[in-house]
Amino acid sequence: MISTTAQYAKAAQSLAVIEAILTELATTFADVQPRTVVDEAMIDALVASANALSTTATSLKAITYTPPAP
Repeated sequence: MISTTAQYAKAAQSLAVIEAILTELATTFADVQPRTVVDEAMIDALVASANALSTTATSLKAITYTPPAP
C-alpha cells in the first residue's frame, strides 16, 4: 500500500498541474482571445468539480479509523 505521504504528494502535484493550466487559461482569456459560450460552460464545470473536490477533501476529517477484526 502507498504511504499517505506519497498520496498527499501525488495529490499536491496534480493540483499544481491544474493550477498551472488555470493560469494559462487566464492568460489566454486576458491576452489572446475572449471567452466563448463553450468556455463559460467549461468554467462552470470546473467550478462544480472544484467544489465537489473541496467537499470530498473536507470529509476526510470526519473519517474514523476502525482497525480490521483479527
